[in-house]
This record gives sequence, structure tokens and C-alpha cells, in this order.
Amino acid sequence: MVGILYESEEWSSYKLLEEIQSFGIEACLISLEEDHAFELVNSCDLLVSRIFASAQFRAHHKSLERMPEVIKQAERKGIPILNPPRAHFYETSKALSTAILKQKGIAVPDVYGVFLPDEIDPGSLRYPCIIKPDCGGRTTCTVIISEAGTLAGAVAEIPAISMIAEEYIRPVYGYITRVEVIGGECRLILKRSVTADGLLAYHLGSAYTHYTDCPEKLRQTAVRAMELLNIEFGSLDIIETERDFYIIDVNAVSNASEDNTEMFGFDLMGETAAYIAERFREMEKRNDDDKRNI
Repeated sequence: MVGILYESEEWSSYKLLEEIQSFGIEACLISLEEDHAFELVNSCDLLVSRIFASAQFRAHHKSLERMPEVIKQAERKGIPILNPPRAHFYETSKALSTAILKQKGIAVPDVYGVFLPDEIDPGSLRYPCIIKPDCGGRTTCTVIISEAGTLAGAVAEIPAISMIAEEYIRPVYGYITRVEVIGGECRLILKRSVTADGLLAYHLGSAYTHYTDCPEKLRQTAVRAMELLNIEFGSLDIIETERDFYIIDVNAVSNASEDNTEMFGFDLMGETAAYIAERFREMEKRNDDDKRNI
């Protein structure tokens, strides 16, 4: 049994479930918002994490709070998790993932600190900078600060959550590169246009186009970054400049809407399910081999 840990009623989670089942594998959805989640976890042979960092903005705090205990429970029971447990902590802390990548020599924005909104000292930042939730996504509570005098007004309505302040790298070409990596391969590479406020998101009107001539060095760096963060399937956002390119965000949980499959010409959930099914079959084979060798 494959258990898909989730917290949000996303189309993509149900699509992933259906695709895994299409391989003849028994699978179920396990909502970490429900109290019986821990009991269901025990009945699984493999777990797949679909716990988004943005859960806190949907008031799904239980899922974020329960995930570390689910990880411990799975480890005690010998139940593997995809992505591996460490990936969840990189998903839920931009500061942590950025620090690891920088330590390993991968270009990332400079981080000025992690603060509560009302604790940010304008004098400790360099401008322009970007302020965003350390645990978050989909550009929620994300703002670009052009100068110190605009900081207080920009963060006035942000809730009391940890915010990361970092260097703002201008997307000089008008787009940010989104790379979907599955099993150590770049499977989908897109250009996402930047909106008028300097941000980007599908729901904000960003346009997507295929990036067919993406530099090979960028591809290789994307794969290496995911390996360093123990992310077997997920996505990266990358800004290219005249001199280099910078990884500005990493996600251990990829998302897609129903119309994205036709738009991209690529079934992200279907391909992710195929990878999960392959890993599940490999796990079954190892278990069978171990039994025969006893």
C-alpha cells in the first residue's frame, strides 16, 4: 500500500492517487489534518509526502505540526518516505535549503536573516531586497522592498510568522526558469514571465513557455541541487543573469492544475506517479529477495 500524505484538497493529489493506482498498486490518501492519520500510516508500505510549505496559509497547521512525528513513526516502523524525510525540512524552510546550497558552492541570493515581520531592522538589509515566508509558497506574503522607508508599510499586514529577508536578484530577461526534476532528470523546463510587481505565479498571470534551449550547465546544477537536498522529485525556480544563474526557490512538493497538463504537453503527476511506482516495485523486489535469503 502506498499512502499519500496530504493536507490540501488539491486536484494534483487526487490525480497522483489515480495515476499510482493505474499501475495496479494499492494506494490511498492520508490527510494529516485528520486525527486517524497516524493509524493509517501504520498500514502503508511506502509513504509519499504532499505536505506543502504553504499549508499554514490554509490554516492547516496540524499537518505541519504532525509531519515530524509521522516521520519518526515511519522510521520506527521501517516505512520509507518519498521524498526522503530530510526533504520535508528543506521544503518548509527556505533559509535552511538556501544555506545548504550556498555551503555546497551553488549560487543563491544572499540571506540577511530570518525575522518576525515587526522585528525586521531596515538597517540590517541591503536594497532592493525580497521578504517572504521562511515556510511558505505561491508568493503569499511575498514583497519586494525597494528602499528602507517602504519596509514598515510593506510588512504591516503580514501575520506574525518567520520571514526570510534576502537579496533581490532582478530577472533581467523578464522570466524565471522553472525546472521540474524527477529521479535525477530535468523532465520539464519552463520560462515563467514576471508580473508587473516583480513577482511570478500562475494565479497572478505569469505566462509559461517551454525553454527548449536551456543551458546544459543550468540543467546539471538543478539536478545537483536536488541531490544535495535529498529531493527525488520536485521543482526549482532559477534566475539567469548576464554573468550567472541563481537558485531562488526549491520545492519538494510539485503542484499542477488540471489545465497545466494540456498547457505544458507534459503530465507532471503521471510522470511522478510512474517514478513512485518504479520505486515501489524496486522496494517489493528487495523485500522478496531478503525473504528468500533468510
